[in-house]
Amino acid sequence: NMKLTYWDVRGLAEPIRYMLRYSDIEWEDVRLPLSLEGFGTWMQLKSQPGMICANMPFIEDGDKKISQSVAIYRYIARKIGLMPQDPDELSLCEMVEQELMDLRLRMSITCYDTYMVLRPEDPKSEKGCHDFEYLKGVFKKRLSERLAIIDPLFAKGTLTGGFDKLTYADFMAFEYLDQFRTFLPDCFDGFENINKFSAEFAKLKGVREWREGDAFKSGEYINSPIAVWHGK
Repeated sequence: NMKLTYWDVRGLAEPIRYMLRYSDIEWEDVRLPLSLEGFGTWMQLKSQPGMICANMPFIEDGDKKISQSVAIYRYIARKIGLMPQDPDELSLCEMVEQELMDLRLRMSITCYDTYMVLRPEDPKSEKGCHDFEYLKGVFKKRLSERLAIIDPLFAKGTLTGGFDKLTYADFMAFEYLDQFRTFLPDCFDGFENINKFSAEFAKLKGVREWREGDAFKSGEYINSPIAVWHGK
């Protein structure tokens, strides 16, 4: 069995969860609480043998421990047949992968007050000030510009064709575009290819069942509850 460990938020782990829900792999979804107890558990986990570049999310597959979200996306893609074999299709997926990760990072910078003191022993910034509304406007402009580039890539349904040619980058796109849409819904007006892709993807096995379940419908945190915008 494969085990995925992450905080109890969608964050960077939800594309992994969707790939595993879609697959036939038996897996365990370990969600650490966003609390001092959860942080203490993570401190113990990160020091265990075999944790190279310790970070969350991480997966355990047999005796292997793999961290860093994109490395996990690619690992699972190779394992369950979601990695393109055509070099040109692979290059496209990798470019979209990095575009999505860039946008996700920009959303995090917008939503998290990076000057917040999380631990009493940390010094407080004397100059820093998190201007959420300003950063939200900057991110909205960037997102609108990049969606205009991404939208034509889904003209055939998915990045590399129809839904019989799914790739790991489609799973990334579905989740991250959904996070962006929840944050800034108006940005998605008029992007017919993206919106059609999202609607069709939501019907996939494993995806549909999850999104129709009580846990999803009750609302999940996209970001940590300490974020200025957490999405729940």
